[in-house]
Amino acid sequence: MSTTKNETKTGMKWWILLSAAFLVLIAAVIFFVQNRGQSAVQERQVTLTDVGFDTPVSLQATSSEEDFNQYLKIVSDTFLQYDAYFDQYSQHDGVNGVYTLNREAARNPVKVDEAVLTLLQDSMKYMEKNPKFDITEGKVLSLWHDAREAETPYVPADEDIQAARIHSGLEGIEINGDEISFRDDSVQLDLGAIAKGYTAGVAAQKLHEAGLDNGYINAGGNVVLLGEKPDGSDWVIGIQSPDESGSVVQLVTKDPVTMVTSGDYQRYFEVDGKRYSHIVDPDTGYPVEYMRSVTVIGPADQSEAADANSTTLFLMPVKESMEYAKENSIEAVWITDKGDDTGVEPTYTTDLYDVYVSDGLKDAIRLTGQN
Repeated sequence: MSTTKNETKTGMKWWILLSAAFLVLIAAVIFFVQNRGQSAVQERQVTLTDVGFDTPVSLQATSSEEDFNQYLKIVSDTFLQYDAYFDQYSQHDGVNGVYTLNREAARNPVKVDEAVLTLLQDSMKYMEKNPKFDITEGKVLSLWHDAREAETPYVPADEDIQAARIHSGLEGIEINGDEISFRDDSVQLDLGAIAKGYTAGVAAQKLHEAGLDNGYINAGGNVVLLGEKPDGSDWVIGIQSPDESGSVVQLVTKDPVTMVTSGDYQRYFEVDGKRYSHIVDPDTGYPVEYMRSVTVIGPADQSEAADANSTTLFLMPVKESMEYAKENSIEAVWITDKGDDTGVEPTYTTDLYDVYVSDGLKDAIRLTGQN
């Protein structure tokens, strides 16, 4: 039986169509294999280096790539926005924040955003509780900031420090609705002791509202756990060694917490072999030397409080700091150089450091390398 010309053409058309369909199927399979990691739920982590606060900010979460990118944008947008509010050294367009207050509030009332008002009011409460936490010593802190950031770092002149220390404190701040005034120009705000913790807490709340219930934010030592680990295992978080990479001790916890460290190794400079940290005692105008670091650990929704408390505890001698923490139900870990005379027996001792742990954390803190 013979095959007609039309039948031959029809057969060829079907063969071409089947071949094309097969190629499309192969391409689809290849595309799926190449991109399944992007859509799959898996652990992801990104560190942002350009979102303000002079610190890298990391987000870790187990999610799809699409969701993770949404979460990362929330973190980035929040830190950039709040850095503009609380930056005392640079003007940000369209923002009446700390920079504007320090330059205009002594002459005219300044209307501020709700976030600035909220953090200022919260900060004033911490300062009333303990004057070591002083948000009005901006002039002194600016002197040390300029000295630290100079091409050749230097120690500010003592007469300049003592002159800058003269300020009216909380009495010089007046709040009327959403407007803030300074009663005299001796007041200069610096919210650096609390702003990063507050911002990390805001970002964490926004992430929860967006549906994220695992992972963490780490803003230069301000850590907020966003939920339990998806596999149910413990979080193990190291507390940084002041002079070496790695950690001295570790926190082991299943529950989400916030953890904030204040230390002399985070932002400092050296002149003639002497280290000067960025944390300045308002009673002297000079950086303190009582310890190498203190880490406050609390509930995950108290990042702001942990930040403020870590600064306050760092500004006291270790024994006094531990007593204040106990009186105010603050859980913390203190690290000093080994052999420093603190008047307190350390919980742990290593080759380089003595470590002091508050009673409520003794079951959760272990030396790094111990199980």
